[in-house]
Amino acid sequence: MVLGIGIDSVDIEEMARLTADADGAFARRTFSEAERAEAFARHDAAACLAGKFAVKEATFKALAHRTAEGFDFRCVETLEDENGCPHVTLSGALAPVLAEAGVSELLVSITNEKGVATAIVLAQS
Repeated sequence: MVLGIGIDSVDIEEMARLTADADGAFARRTFSEAERAEAFARHDAAACLAGKFAVKEATFKALAHRTAEGFDFRCVETLEDENGCPHVTLSGALAPVLAEAGVSELLVSITNEKGVATAIVLAQS
């Protein structure tokens, strides 16, 4: 059963600007070590990070109405599986949010088009 759906778009050029700071503070505050490693290993790191950020926002939109106080979207970690498909990793911080919301699975899709990364997240029981 579908419990929530969220969608978000992120400007890739803006993500490149935000992640180009000398000390990497924005990227460290926003993305997990694994997300950063995965993105910076690619030629299109800003596009990859923009997609991951869009997933964080879309996950919040899909779940926030089902939780008592919402959640910090930084606990949403998006990595690629062995086939290159994005999936949300259920970290320790996200697990209680999903349990409270009655969510057993998050389905994720990311696309990049004309300088914009868009993600959709479907939460289901």
